[in-house]
Amino acid sequence: MTLALLLLSGITLLLLGGHYLVRHAVELAAKLNVPPLVIGLTIVAFGTSAPELVISVGAVLTGHDDIVIGNIIGSNIANLLLVLAVSALIFPVRVVRRTVGREGAILTGATVLFGWLCWNGQVSPVEGGVLLASLGAYTAFAFLAPSKAAAGQAEEEIAAMAGAAAGHGLRGSLMVNILAIALSLAALAGGSQLFVDGAVRLSLLFGVSEAVIGLTVVAVGTAAPEIVTAAAAAWNRHTDVAIGNVIGSSIFNLLGIAGATALVSPIDVGAQFIETDIGILLAASAGVVVLALALGRLGRRAGLLLLTAYAAYILQLG
Repeated sequence: MTLALLLLSGITLLLLGGHYLVRHAVELAAKLNVPPLVIGLTIVAFGTSAPELVISVGAVLTGHDDIVIGNIIGSNIANLLLVLAVSALIFPVRVVRRTVGREGAILTGATVLFGWLCWNGQVSPVEGGVLLASLGAYTAFAFLAPSKAAAGQAEEEIAAMAGAAAGHGLRGSLMVNILAIALSLAALAGGSQLFVDGAVRLSLLFGVSEAVIGLTVVAVGTAAPEIVTAAAAAWNRHTDVAIGNVIGSSIFNLLGIAGATALVSPIDVGAQFIETDIGILLAASAGVVVLALALGRLGRRAGLLLLTAYAAYILQLG
């Protein structure tokens, strides 16, 4: 398969998967009376992180540890800066302060935990277990304790989405929705794999290091589902799904992907990540949360600011 066909096939699957994932996840939320934010933090967020997991496990098994760490850090930086920028530039992202403050604190804590475990130059299987246990606790918390503010604001949205779904003929059974979500996630995973495969082959022609490939090409490639999903959510005015997806996916990257990969094999962490990139990731995590809480929503100016910050990060990689 040629590079052009790999990239085109990957992008096509990503676009289709992102569109139908948001459509059926929101319909599922309406049917189950679950706030869209919770759907974004769990099903959508975890599902769109599947490409990172597959690629990270494959990379650590073949001794490409720099790609693993670069993928995790780079994907989160892309999530927080690039994905939210795309969403905000399409349609202002509304911020539920209580919820974003709580989930943002969890994300910042997960980032600190991940950085601390990386500090000695390796994430061991035991430490991977700690990360996975933390993910389990977070998932239970997200389901059992959604914020009252988000739940209250979502009530009207759920009714509106249920009416919109009926108006567009989206009256499939619960199993139809679940099957559609599963197929959408499969399309996202397959599309991301094709895209990254083609992009990595292309980047290798320029002799770029594995660390930089992980932080840029692989990170953006595997974050492509989040970009497409968030863009689709913003386009359809479901911004709770967009911001919930970014926060939930970022937490899953740090706890789930790093944890599962470390259980398979210890992950060696290069000095570049410890000295520079983990600090940038922590600053991006805390900075986006503070910005969102201060503004109350992420409009187009905030989106442009986030996009500029991401461009500056890519440029400093050299």
